[in-house]
Amino acid sequence: MSTPDPLQSTISSLDLSISPTHCGYCGGQGSLSQGMWVERLTVSDYQALLDRGWRRSGRYVYKPCMSLTCCPLYTIRCKAGEYQPTKSQKKVVKRVQNFVKNGTKSKEDELSSAKTTKNEAASNNVDKVNKSLKRKEKELTEEDGKETSETTNVKPSQFKKVEGQRKAKTLRREKYLEKLIKSGKEEELEGEAPVPKNKPKHISALIPDQNFFALNQKILQSETDSAHKFELRLVKADLTDKHFMRSFHASYRVYRQYQTVVHNDKPQDCGIQTFAGFLCDSPLIYETKENKVLGAFHQQYLVDGLIVAVGVVDILPHSLSSVYLYYDPVWWGKGPNLSPGTYTAIREVQLTQQLDLPFYYMGFYIHSCPKMRYKGRFLPADLLSPILLSWHNIEQCLPQLDAAKYSTFSEIPASDPPPVLPVMDVGKVRLCVNSKVTRYEEWKGEGGH
Repeated sequence: MSTPDPLQSTISSLDLSISPTHCGYCGGQGSLSQGMWVERLTVSDYQALLDRGWRRSGRYVYKPCMSLTCCPLYTIRCKAGEYQPTKSQKKVVKRVQNFVKNGTKSKEDELSSAKTTKNEAASNNVDKVNKSLKRKEKELTEEDGKETSETTNVKPSQFKKVEGQRKAKTLRREKYLEKLIKSGKEEELEGEAPVPKNKPKHISALIPDQNFFALNQKILQSETDSAHKFELRLVKADLTDKHFMRSFHASYRVYRQYQTVVHNDKPQDCGIQTFAGFLCDSPLIYETKENKVLGAFHQQYLVDGLIVAVGVVDILPHSLSSVYLYYDPVWWGKGPNLSPGTYTAIREVQLTQQLDLPFYYMGFYIHSCPKMRYKGRFLPADLLSPILLSWHNIEQCLPQLDAAKYSTFSEIPASDPPPVLPVMDVGKVRLCVNSKVTRYEEWKGEGGH
């Protein structure tokens, strides 16, 4: 029999277990999924699997049993070309930039301290304003009450006069309230047009655009006068690649520290073999298409030459898929609310844009797990229907997920239709049975079951 095509996916075994396992999201024992162990996987096949609700962890590719599992996992993707950072995401980027530029004491820290002092002063002013407002309202109310009692038996001409006086007092009251409101705000400079508060801002206006696809090269992200030297480096996640292996042990040390500190894993549960199998031994076959190398990669974040975070990503024909993130909790803990998850996700959206790929896949969205909801703030984003396999705007899906943790989104209009299923002869699917390669029709004909 002829040898398999080098660009052909190969499945080594199927996992059709229906026994629930421990859930890392709710802590229960109701997680249920099925999958397969993959020897080789083309990027096109994996893209097709992603679009059908599958996801990989090392060489294991699995799909949740959505209607049965305790925490339904919805595939989520962001439309990278249309992404606009939110106000809070802009603040995350600014905090990281300030920390890199200024060191442990950033300007934002000083501003935050100044704002706290200012807010305390403003709070005192508000108390004074409220007391003054109550006194004035009492005076005005008493005046209104007097007018009402005096105008019980008045002539029409007298009523008009009193009504005019009431309108004048109402105007004075409105002016007084307006003055109080303005006194608590900073005056705008004369002739200066107000700046829209929610003005859209592109990623390139927030972070350096030197994040292009350049394998094995350190790309400077910080300014020359920064307290820290901040760089990015993209390497293949390949244990046979010499460039990857040069930083393998340094990367592993960050992973081990992350797992033990952030996830409270025992040291024996995050050994170097676990790290290699989980994040470095990918079944994806590297291919070059349209001047892009597709496959599995580590995007390393380096500060002063040391790795402080690694984003594990798959670059596929139509998307960049986020696999995992691990980071140095000590370094990221030095600054105020640096939010490594949000920051690295923004950088991965940027890389998706620069690779001219339409979608950034953020893994699974778990609505029942609050700490995973940040993914839903990378808009515009869609969720995959677990049954229809069509894509639906997440903002329209959220009310249904608030009502029930499992939904097919069948009543929500699709933003993208389901994939077209390829025409194929199942009998020609290749199998490996007892170390022998055969076809499904042959294996079935020989009594396989």
